[in-house]
Amino acid sequence: MNKIFSNQYVVRLELDKKDLAKIVEPIVQKADHFGAATLDMAYLLAEQDYRMDDHFRQPKNIFN
Repeated sequence: MNKIFSNQYVVRLELDKKDLAKIVEPIVQKADHFGAATLDMAYLLAEQDYRMDDHFRQPKNIFN
């Protein structure tokens, strides 16, 4: 994880795929201890982790 930018109102981080699970899993497991903003961030990071795997594959000969 690298801090790219920071000022009084914004913190911008760059995360590797391996870092996402380390952040998301503990937050989701103890969700009752966190507020809505933290959970929203965790779910967005989990969605990004899923999208990075690129599960979609074009079926063969779909346009024939």
